[in-house]
Amino acid sequence: MDFGSLRAFCTVVETGSISKAARKLFITQPALSVKIQGLEKYYKESLFDRTNKGIKPTQTGLLVYNQGQKILAILENIESEINRNRNPVRELMVGAASTIGNYALPCTVYVFSERYPDCKISLEISNSQRVAESVLNRKVEMGLVEGPLAESHKKALAQEGVKTKVIAHNELFLIVPNAEKFRELKSVKLEDLQKLPLIIREKGSGIRSTVETALEEKGLTLKDLNIILELNTINSIKSAVAANKGVSLLPKMALRKELNYKTVKALPVDGISFSHDFTLLYYHTENGKPPYSAFLKFLNSKDRGFC
Repeated sequence: MDFGSLRAFCTVVETGSISKAARKLFITQPALSVKIQGLEKYYKESLFDRTNKGIKPTQTGLLVYNQGQKILAILENIESEINRNRNPVRELMVGAASTIGNYALPCTVYVFSERYPDCKISLEISNSQRVAESVLNRKVEMGLVEGPLAESHKKALAQEGVKTKVIAHNELFLIVPNAEKFRELKSVKLEDLQKLPLIIREKGSGIRSTVETALEEKGLTLKDLNIILELNTINSIKSAVAANKGVSLLPKMALRKELNYKTVKALPVDGISFSHDFTLLYYHTENGKPPYSAFLKFLNSKDRGFC
């Protein structure tokens, strides 16, 4: 079988169009049609139903597509492993939730790179839900998430043989603008928090999950808060709070500059603790392979040097 034809076929299924697939693959439509015809000849089956409205895969076409995706994934893994063996610099893709990736890991990666100059760490930063999905899909080789994971993700990770280990703890504080009405406050009561205009992270964020879990323990939900805005980055939330547009719940480690310049204040909330874990997600079967094992060991050591 010509794997190039299989890849071309899968692209046509995904785009639903010969012309779109040809543009995506940077080949002509006639050349793409020849590849599809070759695949149909190989299987002695028609793989597409062709109508005036376009094309769609036949039952056999769907079977070839579903199994073909698995074959192409295996081929990509083979090519990736070969490239790693050729390249003396070993690269490791690490997924990290925003707090960890932006405010804790940069120093860790710097120190690790000084000790292991032949190892390159690349960070993919997103929210905790997406990090877990990237680990499951093998888009990254290990991940660091914050806050509680959804039960569906816990189950999927366990089924795929992904190990989890808590490596640090973190706490969220109420972040308020450095405005007159907050200037003398040392803390805020929970009932007062419910009235304040709150800016919160998006669904899938570990920070949001932490807030939800803490509220549940008090018999409350997010609906009991005065949420005025949802934003998907810590920086955008910090800017909004500093501009006196609302308050938020964020980790102190993400606020060093703002607290130093006194553009915001960090206050505890009486009667409730917004704390969560930093959890490492990793494949035990990969341990022992450089640089995987070296970085895994480093993250679990006192020398990891979170910023």
